[in-house]
Amino acid sequence: MIVLLLLGCTAPDLPEEWELDRLRLLAIRAEPAEPRPGDLVTFTALQYVPDDAEWSSVWFACMDGDSDGCSLDPELMEQLQHADELTPEEAMALFQALREAGFVGAQPGMDLSWAVPADALDGLTEAETLEGRSGSLTVTLSTEDDTELTIKRVPVSLATTPNHNPDVAPLEFDGNPVDPDASLTVDAGNDVEVHAALVGDPEEYTYVTTEGDTETRTEKPSWRWYTSGGTLSEVGDGSRGPSFADEGQTEATYSWITPEEPGTYTLAAVVLDGRGGMGWQRLDVVVQ
Repeated sequence: MIVLLLLGCTAPDLPEEWELDRLRLLAIRAEPAEPRPGDLVTFTALQYVPDDAEWSSVWFACMDGDSDGCSLDPELMEQLQHADELTPEEAMALFQALREAGFVGAQPGMDLSWAVPADALDGLTEAETLEGRSGSLTVTLSTEDDTELTIKRVPVSLATTPNHNPDVAPLEFDGNPVDPDASLTVDAGNDVEVHAALVGDPEEYTYVTTEGDTETRTEKPSWRWYTSGGTLSEVGDGSRGPSFADEGQTEATYSWITPEEPGTYTLAAVVLDGRGGMGWQRLDVVVQ
């Protein structure tokens, strides 16, 4: 009977991973991508907030965080929600407590930076410091109706070839580069070929195997594509969707069928280097 009931149920039409139909934190970039103890790390984010809703985000970082990210004190978080009601002295005390708990910042309105603890690699052997440890970044992005929680790992090491973030060249529409700061207008229901490419070559780095052997490896970039309207499909022989492109691609080309409804839509290409580094290009496109 249970099997018959299951067979009779129809799964709901779930949105594709590339469809921006809700609050999303798409990518986080740490600079430097692989800091050393004592370094100051700054963060930027690629996020999508539907309907220009009012939003806020709170950022915490810590070393050796577990799979659930940094442990956040509920009482501190409650005080942060009502920070505008505190006296200057209370606000200063709260800020100091937040910093001690790993508070990186809040947006909009604040720069996001984390001072990696100077003792982050204490207790490791010299060989182990080359591999290092991971810090955890915990980000809560919220609107009145939705909340997105994201955890990002930040490698901290003394690697001889530390990671650097990849950069993405300006997107091309039908072979023509598009200025990221310019206003772009396209026709509704049009098939546009969108191309993204790395700036430069994938990075080479030194890797120590579990047997202690040293190897020189090359990063294998992968791409994620997103749009808030229309449809995306891969150009070429790829059989998977644009959010799951094969690794090792220095460039990627997709067909974007623009929406039928006029308006302003988001289109973004994100590249991951496989070692925690990220880069992206985002466009807000006017469909007429």
